[in-house]
Amino acid sequence: MLHYIDAEVKHVDLLRDTLIESKGYWGYSHEQLEIWRANLKFEEEYIARNTVKLVMEESEVIGFFAIVQGDVDELDHFWLLPNAIGKGNGNLVFEQILSECKMLGIYEFYIISDPDAEGFYLKKGALKVGEVYSEPQKRMLPKLKYSVE
Repeated sequence: MLHYIDAEVKHVDLLRDTLIESKGYWGYSHEQLEIWRANLKFEEEYIARNTVKLVMEESEVIGFFAIVQGDVDELDHFWLLPNAIGKGNGNLVFEQILSECKMLGIYEFYIISDPDAEGFYLKKGALKVGEVYSEPQKRMLPKLKYSVE
C-alpha cells in the first residue's frame, strides 16, 4: 500500500536522484543522464513553497511529485523509480495528486511532460495545448492541461 510524506530539505539529493533514475527507465544515455544530474538542483525554497510529496511503499521511497501553485498551477514533477513502473502505481499516485489538488483548491493545472509520459497523461484525460522548448534538453516538450473534476 502506498503512502505519502512531505519532502523536506534533507531530501534534495533524493529528489534529484529519483528523477534521474526514473528518466533512465526511458533509455536515455548515461552521458545525458549525468548532464541532467549536474544541472538539476532542488532548492530549499522550492520544497518549502510547494507541495512536494515522497511516494512511499512500506518504508521505501518509490517516487515523488510536486505541485506548484501560482498564476498558473502546475504538476511540476511526477516520477516513479523503474521498479515501481508498470505495476499500477502511476494510477494510484495520480489519484493522490488529484486529491491534493482538490485540497489546495486547484481545479485545473498544467503539465510540461517528458515526451515518454505524455501518453499516460492523455489517457488520464489531459489535453495537449501546445509545446514548450526545454533548453537543458534541447527539444520540445508537450504542454498539457488537466481539469480536476
